[in-house]
Amino acid sequence: MSVKVKICGLTRVEDALAALEYGADYLGFVLHPASCRAIAPETLRELIRQLPPEAETVGVTVNLSAAENRRLQEFCRFKILQLHGAETPALLEELADLRLWKALHLKTRGDLAHLDGFGRAEMLVIDSAAGGSGMPCDWTLAALAAKCRPVALAGGLAPGNVEAALAIVRPAAADCAGGVELALGIKDHGKLLSFIKKVKQYE
Repeated sequence: MSVKVKICGLTRVEDALAALEYGADYLGFVLHPASCRAIAPETLRELIRQLPPEAETVGVTVNLSAAENRRLQEFCRFKILQLHGAETPALLEELADLRLWKALHLKTRGDLAHLDGFGRAEMLVIDSAAGGSGMPCDWTLAALAAKCRPVALAGGLAPGNVEAALAIVRPAAADCAGGVELALGIKDHGKLLSFIKKVKQYE
C-alpha cells in the first residue's frame, strides 16, 4: 500500500486545489486561533464549498470540548476531526460518531504506552513536541508507533528529507505544512509537487 499524503496548514483554495491535483490524499486546515497557520471557521466553510465533494478535509483543533469540536465540524463540514492538543481518550469516546485523528508528541519510549488509549482514532499523527514548529519528531519512536497503529508522520517534513523519514518510520501517511511553503499559510506549488511525488513514488 502506498503512503498517503496530507498537506496541512492550508489557508487558500488555490493551494488546496493544487494539492489535490498533484495527488494529495488529505487537506488539513488549522482551526486553532493561536496557530501561525490558523484559518477562521467562516473562511474554511466557504473554502470547503469550493472543493470537490470527495476531497478528504481535515479540521485541526486544540483542547476544545466535545461540544465545541462538534459545532466546528457541523459548521465547516470538514470530514475528519484531528485533535492536536492534550485531549483524553474519554473525549474521543464522546466524539466516537465522527472520523477522528489524534496527534501525539512522543518524547520517550514510555509515551508509547499511551497509544492503546486512543483506539477510537483512525490515524495517530506523530508530531514534534511543539506542533507547527517545523522541527522533526523522533523518527525512531515514530517507527515504533507505526508498527502498532496507522501513523501519519508530521513535524519538519520537506521534499529534502521525506524519503529518509519514510525509510525509517514506514508510516501510513506523511503530513507536511511548513516544508512546502512560500510564507506562513501560503504554499509553494513547486515544493508541493516535489513533496507529493517523492512520497507517492516511495516503495
